[in-house]
Amino acid sequence: MPNFEANGVKLHYEEAGSGPPLLLIAGLGANRNSWATVVPVLSQRYRCITFDNRGAGQSDVPEGPYTIEQLAGDTVALLEHLGTGPIPAIGWSMGGVILQSLLIDYPAAVSKAVLLSTLPSYTDVQHAWLDGLLALRAAGADRITLGAAGIPWGFTAYTLTNHPAAYAALQLALSDPEPTSNEGFAAQAQAIRVFDRRAELHTISTPTLVLVGAEDVLTPPSQAIEIAERIPGSKLVVLTRGSHGMIVEFPVPVLAAIEEFLTTG
Repeated sequence: MPNFEANGVKLHYEEAGSGPPLLLIAGLGANRNSWATVVPVLSQRYRCITFDNRGAGQSDVPEGPYTIEQLAGDTVALLEHLGTGPIPAIGWSMGGVILQSLLIDYPAAVSKAVLLSTLPSYTDVQHAWLDGLLALRAAGADRITLGAAGIPWGFTAYTLTNHPAAYAALQLALSDPEPTSNEGFAAQAQAIRVFDRRAELHTISTPTLVLVGAEDVLTPPSQAIEIAERIPGSKLVVLTRGSHGMIVEFPVPVLAAIEEFLTTG
């Protein structure tokens, strides 16, 4: 279980598979286990590097608030620790926000970027969604209740109308031995909700795929379109099926789009 220290914070990471390295950046309140369903597939071709952002998993939970720039600094420190050189990266949700900051501030760190189900800046609806989750945590809600509040924002009716399957997905939260603390979640939340570097996206020169599902209600296609329009030469793909958690719910078309981008051009 490798750890290293970056910017005075102990961070935890793991590697799986062999081949060219591929960095996977987790989202708000998530740890490296959020990639557990896709790493077995990706690791057949890549050396997958997953890690816990500060505030989550086995990484330290320093006092917040954090900034996205801090989280990006932690990420580039991991790459320097591993000595990877420029590396392709996938950032999901807040991970995609961290990846945007990486592309702006550390352009030599990433060779190709996949911005998956992410956003350029928070909308009023996203603020309200986040306020609800923070209120539930402050009230002491259990993990099933937190999951039930969040799952409609992440999955489509394909899963949600099948209550046994939906509840089984909720129960997965109970199997995570490293749930994110209220303090860690709040510190990360403060980072993402103030992020807005849209004016700098035009400086990105790294080949970038902006990937979203047409049914994403949390980070809708309109936000993906805005990102793609601001990053010169970026590729926008809107998949017919899939919401915010489409890489879990519909992994085959999502991974196919990612693989095509990573292996061409």
